[in-house]
Amino acid sequence: MRSRRAGLVLSILLAAAACGPTPPPPAAVPVLVWPPPPEPARVRYVGSLSRPEDIEAPKSWLGRLWEVLAGREEIRLQRPYGVAADRAGRVYVADSAARVIHIFDVQAQKYSAIKQMGKQPFETPIGIAVAPDGSVYISDSQMRRVGAFDRSGKLLREFGQDLLRPTGLAVSPRGDRVYVVDTLAHQVAVFDPAGKRLGTIGQRGAGAAGFNYPTNISVDRAGVIYVADTMNFQVKIFSADGQPRGHFGRHGDGSGDFAQPKGLALDSEGHVYVVEGIHDVLQIFDVTGRFLLGIGATGHAPGNFWLPTGLHIDGQDRIYVADSYNNRVQMFQYVRGLP
Repeated sequence: MRSRRAGLVLSILLAAAACGPTPPPPAAVPVLVWPPPPEPARVRYVGSLSRPEDIEAPKSWLGRLWEVLAGREEIRLQRPYGVAADRAGRVYVADSAARVIHIFDVQAQKYSAIKQMGKQPFETPIGIAVAPDGSVYISDSQMRRVGAFDRSGKLLREFGQDLLRPTGLAVSPRGDRVYVVDTLAHQVAVFDPAGKRLGTIGQRGAGAAGFNYPTNISVDRAGVIYVADTMNFQVKIFSADGQPRGHFGRHGDGSGDFAQPKGLALDSEGHVYVVEGIHDVLQIFDVTGRFLLGIGATGHAPGNFWLPTGLHIDGQDRIYVADSYNNRVQMFQYVRGLP
């Protein structure tokens, strides 16, 4: 009955389709830069992703009407946590509340999703990382495992069943190491691409190799490892072979301080970006830990955050922030010039 009614309404309106109203123009992207004028801009706001319509080509009036009649499912980000992008421009978002991996193919203007690991639906997908060959690694903290997927979303293998709470993920520049933050074990587990465990980095404590509920991880182009040691309020740094190389950060509420450091990433010039989850700011440091610039504040407007979590910087220095409780991923561009 419903399909006959939709067909009848559609046939009546077909004649009017050519003269129907055109889709509204896309909203203008606000001009936001950091630091603000008159200082030279170092980072600018690009836009945000919260639903498939943000990247899909505008639909005609008739197309939008048909979606209403056909009852198209409305898809929106609910609680994005992990975020990553591949070399082809696809943005992957681990949505822990919706229990899905959203895939925004910005260049092709298409949306798709990964909803399960093999035959089992995701429970709490958290971490996501893209390897140099395009394969995608996803951690599910409740399922206590990591899945490797190909570009089409097909599961290749699962591993890490001995992990206590897998969260953040990173892949080495050559793709020969997969780093998994095991938050409840207070360490980073190291695997090869086949899922064989090679070793661990760190242990519970406050020393150079000590962790207290670490959450996120990033690897720079030289293979140096950076870990958000969340409850020690620091960023820990390790060489490619897992040896401590230093740390920075302290507990506080001032510029450059941490209360809950989460996502972290590095740009092409080696600056370290850290999402501060409590103070709702993206902070930028040099390699020594010297504070350089803060982006954002608590709020819902473009450029502001509400309990942000994940962070990724792609090969073009585009910055992706999982703005968790604002239900979106915000995008920025590093325009160079930081010390």
